[in-house]
Parts: sequence; C-alpha cells; structure tokens
Amino acid sequence: MDSALPNSPKPAKAGEASGLEPTSLSTTEFPATHSPAPGTAPVPPAGAALWLLRSWVVIRVAFFIELGMVLVVLPWTRGWAENHLLYGYLQLRLLLQNNFVRGLISGLGFLDIGFGILEAVRYKEPPRHHPEKPERP
Repeated sequence: MDSALPNSPKPAKAGEASGLEPTSLSTTEFPATHSPAPGTAPVPPAGAALWLLRSWVVIRVAFFIELGMVLVVLPWTRGWAENHLLYGYLQLRLLLQNNFVRGLISGLGFLDIGFGILEAVRYKEPPRHHPEKPERP
C-alpha cells in the first residue's frame, strides 16, 4: 500500500527540478533586464524600461551617499550627545557616547558612501540595437 497522500507533491528524481527552488531576491533585476532563454539573443531595455533602470540607479546612489554622510557626521554632533530620548536609559546613553561606538557608526557611514560610489561606477548602459544598421559578422 502506498503511504503517500493523494495530493502531496512527488519527490523529484535525481537531475530533475523539483519546482521548489527559491526565486531570485535581487533588488536590481527588472523585468526588462532578465536573462533571456538559452539560445536567444538578449533584448536590451528600451524607452520607459531604460529610464526606469537609470532612475533606479540614481536613487540608490543618492540614498547610499546621503545615508553615509549622515552616519559619518551625526555621532559627532551635539544632538547625539544631548539626546533627550535617552535620558531614561543611562547604560545605552553611556554606550552611545563612547568614542569607539561613535567611530564604528562613522565607519559604517564611510562604507555606505563607498557602496554608493561603487554602485555608480558599476552601472553599465546596455548596448543599443540599431535595426537600420546591419551587424557585421
């Protein structure tokens, strides 16, 4: 007698896809930039999709750099040292006023600025396809 339930998924055989593989969680993939099926030529994004890709890169770069600048400067300001929200939490206040912790947070800010610059440098415009010009072999 078969002990499997009638509606349960069948186990995949060796070399077969089970259909339960995780999907990509990348935040930089757009529908216009997915990899094409094997054996077909890639279609570059055009029009609105290309501008969406460009604006997404600009937004990410601006976000990383601005957040990084805030994290570099904020721990060394008076607002950090005289934070009225932390008066009830003496241990946390003393920890956040430690110069090592301030430097650690500023270091994270420098890393964030570096990620923003890296994102800007790493962006490559997809090649444009001109149908009126024949491609050379």
